[in-house]
Amino acid sequence: MAALFGGVEGGGTRSRVVLVAADGRVLAEAEGPCTNHWLVGAATCAERIQELVSEAKRRAGVDPKVPLRSLGLSLSGGDQEDAIALLLEELRRRFPCLSESYHLTSDALGAMATATDRGGIVLISGTGSNCKLINPDGSETGCGGWGHMLGDEGSAYWIAHQAVKTVFDCMDNLQVPPHDVGHVKQAMFQYFQVSDRLGLLTHLYRTFEKAKFAGFCQILAAGAQAGDPLCCHIFSKAGEVLARHVVAVLPKIHESLFQGELGLPIVCVGSVWNSWDLMREGFVRVLAQARGERPGGPFTHFSLLKLRQSSALGGASLGAKSIGQALPLDYAANVDVFYSHRF
Repeated sequence: MAALFGGVEGGGTRSRVVLVAADGRVLAEAEGPCTNHWLVGAATCAERIQELVSEAKRRAGVDPKVPLRSLGLSLSGGDQEDAIALLLEELRRRFPCLSESYHLTSDALGAMATATDRGGIVLISGTGSNCKLINPDGSETGCGGWGHMLGDEGSAYWIAHQAVKTVFDCMDNLQVPPHDVGHVKQAMFQYFQVSDRLGLLTHLYRTFEKAKFAGFCQILAAGAQAGDPLCCHIFSKAGEVLARHVVAVLPKIHESLFQGELGLPIVCVGSVWNSWDLMREGFVRVLAQARGERPGGPFTHFSLLKLRQSSALGGASLGAKSIGQALPLDYAANVDVFYSHRF
């Protein structure tokens, strides 16, 4: 049987698997729930990966008991070495027919490997957030990616938290809100199906689910599109804080990344980017300020790119590369440029 290479895109809400032939063709895909091991644990994470890969094998007409040549795992929360080792041990011990080899990396690196082999910035804003600079020489610098207890600024979780906290603080007379909270308060009660703030405590503590809480962001996006001032304000702030992640890694960027036709390429991953029009003003303002502080520097323009393919494809490429196999990818077909700006 011809060699098959697998890739996993593991997010905080949804996950995707692709199976790729040696010539780069995607043979099958499968989708499933969260595979962030920090959120669901290594055992559950391994079980979900096994189920997704097995389903993709069946769709490709392959016996699930025949192992892949390699499986590249591009997972949110895939940076910490001890946690990676635990998950890989779980996969190898419990599912010996899943794959002959494994390569586990962060969701940011999988996204970059899908978009280009020349480097750039990956800026993730989905359930959580993260920013990773990958230079052409392979060196990396990160900002964020610490999860909802310490970060996730600009993410769906963060946007939802900002909205809920603003309502609570206003009702407690602790902080004066920047705009009237009436729309957000009513939307909050409806989304969580509660009649008062005390009812929300169950969702925040006893039965807390990050993806469920982050889902409130969609309601807030609809509110912003309808013109609610507080929703618009929060999304503008999300744009600002996401841009500050880029500013944080600017000093480490290799000069060649500024010199291409697109300027600095920023690969934008995650559902919050669907609300780019709500974040654009704040995002551009922060980067323009950074440019103004170094007027003679190389940072003269940037472009935002969206993946047309799952970052599982980049995960598959990295997995194959780890065993000495190069998968030919059509990078130009994998991304769309949705915004460019020249200072």
